[in-house]
Amino acid sequence: MQWKHYAAAAVLALSLVPAAAGAFDYNMSVDEVSEHPLTAYNTVYLAMPKADFARNFAVLPDWTFYASDGTSEKAERTTTDGKATIIEGLSITTANGTPQGKTIAFENYFKSNDRKIARKMYDRLAATIYSNMEDFPYSQSDDEITWVQNDVTIVTSFNGRKDADGYYTVTLRRYNNHVLKA
Repeated sequence: MQWKHYAAAAVLALSLVPAAAGAFDYNMSVDEVSEHPLTAYNTVYLAMPKADFARNFAVLPDWTFYASDGTSEKAERTTTDGKATIIEGLSITTANGTPQGKTIAFENYFKSNDRKIARKMYDRLAATIYSNMEDFPYSQSDDEITWVQNDVTIVTSFNGRKDADGYYTVTLRRYNNHVLKA
């Protein structure tokens, strides 16, 4: 399958980028995940097998991969910007917990303990997706934009309140709207 070769090449390219742990550019990451709204890093896409996600993110040196026997898995990495901490994460939800389980939803998220940085990431994410979508949003507010494109729903959101761990969260979620409803 063409996707497998493309995904493997992209993972290899990502793994060759010189980066010390905790030294990624979160603005570049926001751009990478929003330039092609139906994929993440050109390696994660709806219907990809759970095993491919594990294979892709378990080998990257600056990511921490959290394996699961269930229907969800995630990978995260962390950096700092002055006194702010930024966590970048990617999680998937699969139809079942087997290695062949197909991805029915995935989301990129960025967390920061600095509200201004989180808001700037959201604005950048939303603007980049907006410029790369063919259709106007299905719905839009200051803190959430939803696009529906054929079988896929794309939702960007910004939570202006700190979570239990003290972070503001920016999310880009894609899901198969025939399987999931939210």
